[in-house]
Amino acid sequence: MSRSNKSPAFSILFLGASVGVGILLGLLMSMYYNLPEIKILEEHRPNVVTKILAEDGTLITELFREKRIWVDYADIPENLKKAITDTEDHTFFQHRGIRFMSILRALIVDIRLGRIAQGGSTITQQLAKTLFLSPEKNIMRKVKEALMAIEIERLYTKREILELYLNQIYMGSGAYGVEAASQVYFGKSSKDLTLAESALIAGLPRAPSRYSPLNNIDRAKQRRATVLSRMKAENDITPQEEDAANAEPILLKDQNAHKHSAKYFVEAIRAYLEKKYGADRVYREGLTVQTTLNLRMQEAAESAISKGLATISERIKRARLYNDDVLPEAALVAIRPSDGAILAMVGGSDFKKSQFNRAMSAKRQAGSAFKPFIYLAALNNGSSPADIIVDSPVSYPDPTKEGEWKPVNFSKRFYGPVTLRRALEASMNVATVKLLDKTGVESVIAITDKLGFSGKIKPYLSLALGALEVTPLELTSAYAALANGGVYSKPGMVLSVNNADGENLEERTPYFEDSATPEVTYVLTRMLQGVVENGTGKVAKSLGRPVAAKTGTTSDSRDAWFLGYTPNLAVGVWVGFDDNRSLGPRETGGHTAGPIWTDFMKKALKNSPTLNFMPPERVVVKIIDRNTGKLATGLCLDTIAEVFITGTEPTDYCEVEGKETDRL
Repeated sequence: MSRSNKSPAFSILFLGASVGVGILLGLLMSMYYNLPEIKILEEHRPNVVTKILAEDGTLITELFREKRIWVDYADIPENLKKAITDTEDHTFFQHRGIRFMSILRALIVDIRLGRIAQGGSTITQQLAKTLFLSPEKNIMRKVKEALMAIEIERLYTKREILELYLNQIYMGSGAYGVEAASQVYFGKSSKDLTLAESALIAGLPRAPSRYSPLNNIDRAKQRRATVLSRMKAENDITPQEEDAANAEPILLKDQNAHKHSAKYFVEAIRAYLEKKYGADRVYREGLTVQTTLNLRMQEAAESAISKGLATISERIKRARLYNDDVLPEAALVAIRPSDGAILAMVGGSDFKKSQFNRAMSAKRQAGSAFKPFIYLAALNNGSSPADIIVDSPVSYPDPTKEGEWKPVNFSKRFYGPVTLRRALEASMNVATVKLLDKTGVESVIAITDKLGFSGKIKPYLSLALGALEVTPLELTSAYAALANGGVYSKPGMVLSVNNADGENLEERTPYFEDSATPEVTYVLTRMLQGVVENGTGKVAKSLGRPVAAKTGTTSDSRDAWFLGYTPNLAVGVWVGFDDNRSLGPRETGGHTAGPIWTDFMKKALKNSPTLNFMPPERVVVKIIDRNTGKLATGLCLDTIAEVFITGTEPTDYCEVEGKETDRL
């Protein structure tokens, strides 16, 4: 009787269980067939950092969405591999993707707590979760994670799985993978880690922020001790090695190294790379970009700008010119004349406050800093430094409005007959306008077209006063051509770009264009040396070496310029307000931008040999009277050794009234 009563109940129970198992198996099969394509791991290449290097190969900075530096399995030290596996998954080399007992234990805890609290994940499961699944915690995701782990283990070797894991896992402080973590925390490659350092890194995956030595050094030590204890328990290290590693101090990398260096330069590089290669390649493919930057010069440039702006701002504040807190800005560019390499660049006072790169993008009036190119055209047309021009009142029809234009000098006085040298040294406006009128505006424009000026230059005589807008980079590049014997080299910042496999994507080939002959530019250079020795650029005399320079000050002192060069370095400095207000009546190029230029050059050229400007062929030197420009005699009291292009030297001798003279 009882037997017949139990049979239907058992059958129902069995049927229910069978249906439940069937449904469960169906769900598992459905989930299995809907898993992501695991074989994409064969093509998977995680995001790798792009490195920006200085000219000497020193790392400037890195560009990344995830800071990752790929390292092959064979190059990862055994201590680090063992530390990771002993801590995260000590049976990694035995299981097939999951550990049933760990999962069961975690499931019991989760059921008791009513939430997903326990992990129980193998390294393979962690990899599956990182690559394919969302971070949310629920039963369905855990099941998918286990199924994917089993499939990964079926398709790949333990070595392949561990290599990918060690390059993929997040290690805190923006670092992904063991190599990036080694660089971030210790400033060294993972292959150079000590046992203690390996143990510290191995302790990070469980809770990267909590165990980061940058956040809590004591907690990091405790976690390191836990890892070392696990390694000893697995017989991978001896008790003596454990004790020695625990006693080792944690010596972290200086996190401020290059942290604020060359921000404007780096941003210009980033923009260039994204435009040419696309953001995806820049942030995913791990490019290596070698630039022209000289870190020592860059540090000197940033220091000079900071110090100079502080002094200028204090003067403006004392003068009580303005009621607001707006401060002046500055830019500096340093170029190697021989190939146009940009060695240093500062685009403003503070990159955090303003990312606008004034060195490359600020179009400002050039003022008298443009005058050398008027004299370059004149020399090119046959003039000489000894030619006389009369600095006297003059007027011209104004091409922009009705009436006349009457140029005046900065000093509001006139100097009468002067040599071209004297006119340039003193930066005389009227004499230079007259010279431009004689030389021809088109002659000047023809030369500037070969010097990299991008804007259309209007053919007005006001060009003699620098009535054109240029960037500091453009103007400095043009001066670099003067230092390079008249050969213009297009400025550049990138030397080479290689991909992660070492394949060369780009190699810099300098672009050259002849703008003037070596003879013409040498004569102009000697005239610009006179600007430093006797004229508006005297602030640069303190360098104690041959240097050619020119100052520039625009109307109402809205812009202050100082441009100059030695045979192997051309540098331009601009100072002004972004809103184009006046710097103040006494803020001239020599007084305002000059000290910044000189400060930089002293540091940039420190311990470098003194170089002279070497005369080319077809240049002769004659002793002349400084005032008349004629060949000197024994009675001439003010004489100079002047340079001439052969055939342009004077033939007349200066005369002293009523006296016979001996010719020199």
